[in-house]
Amino acid sequence: MTRNVRTSRDSNENAAMAIGKLVHAAVLRGLAVGRPVRMGTVQGIVIGYNIARDGDFPGTRYPLLVKTELGTAKFGLDEVMPA
Repeated sequence: MTRNVRTSRDSNENAAMAIGKLVHAAVLRGLAVGRPVRMGTVQGIVIGYNIARDGDFPGTRYPLLVKTELGTAKFGLDEVMPA
């Protein structure tokens, strides 16, 4: 009897694909690198994408890296809008 076992490689590949889809969705929403954005009243600029698969702030939940006057932070797509 054979069993289909999920390996950490499968998990990493799934996370990578999910992050890729989120980055694509961000670009389609006007949240590309270099674009001004806002989070409530705080203004910022997208400086990159979070490709981390593990940790407290994985790219699957917080795919955007935004630089603001308060510092650089990771944000979810639902937290950021084009300025």
